[in-house]
Amino acid sequence: MPQVSLDQVRGTFKPRDSWWTVLFVDPLAARLVRVLAPRAWITPTLLTVVAFVLGLGAAAAFLAARPAWWVAGAVAYYVAFALDCVDGKIARLRGQGSVLGTWLDFVLDRVRAFLCTSALFAGAYLQAGDDRFLFAAVGVVFLALIGYVNGAEVDKALRSAGAAPVASDRADRSGAPVLPTAVVRFRDALHRRRIRMNLVSGIEFETALFVVAPLAAAVAGTGAILVVTAVAAGLLVAFELALIARFVATAVALDRRRAQGRLPTPRATTSAHDTGRSAHAAGAGGSGPTRTPGGRGDETGVHPRQR
Repeated sequence: MPQVSLDQVRGTFKPRDSWWTVLFVDPLAARLVRVLAPRAWITPTLLTVVAFVLGLGAAAAFLAARPAWWVAGAVAYYVAFALDCVDGKIARLRGQGSVLGTWLDFVLDRVRAFLCTSALFAGAYLQAGDDRFLFAAVGVVFLALIGYVNGAEVDKALRSAGAAPVASDRADRSGAPVLPTAVVRFRDALHRRRIRMNLVSGIEFETALFVVAPLAAAVAGTGAILVVTAVAAGLLVAFELALIARFVATAVALDRRRAQGRLPTPRATTSAHDTGRSAHAAGAGGSGPTRTPGGRGDETGVHPRQR
């Protein structure tokens, strides 16, 4: 295809995305798309595989558990994430979206996240001999599992009632609780920058684990990994609980309206497994609902890196 302009590339951006992607990944990804898109032999699937290989390199670096390797692993993970955003943008630009590509993107994302988690905490444990790293690894995997399963069921329940996903920023979602004026203004300010309201999702959680934590460990020592993980996990849980509270309020309102005969009976929906998990959610993370583990995609119903 001919050379593409930056405006054409921006047209492939999601209307809402994570702040990390909008501020720190899309500026690089957009320029990579301009360079790579005209080269027909560079396919979205090839980029997905390359991103996965870089993720393997990041995991190997984390396992070495030395300052220079932590930095190398963080850089490798960042580049892998950027390429994982590029593949979807090129697919949309060329009109090459595919079911197989979406599935492969999701599966390799999850494998990469699991391997990086295992390597980061195993390497830290082998270096420090501190059992807390093993417990932290279990906790990270648990958060990923709960976030994915909970998100799938929550979004499925809302779809059955004809409501938007609970992580949606839409103001017209039936039964949604009214937000305070200050929150609405803050949300609108974020929206002007394409940033979604859910500020800590699976994408930010994985970024904290695989970029911030290794860099912090390179500067302050192995224990910094536990500190960053604890802070990121706490923020993730807080935002997840806020989304669950919003879901409960919406579900109660929908059930009340249905009891009054103002809404139809919920219709059957296709589960995340029945759809081949083509829309995941952490992710990214984490991409079923449009999520990465522990997080949610934007209100368009598309995984941040889905094609």
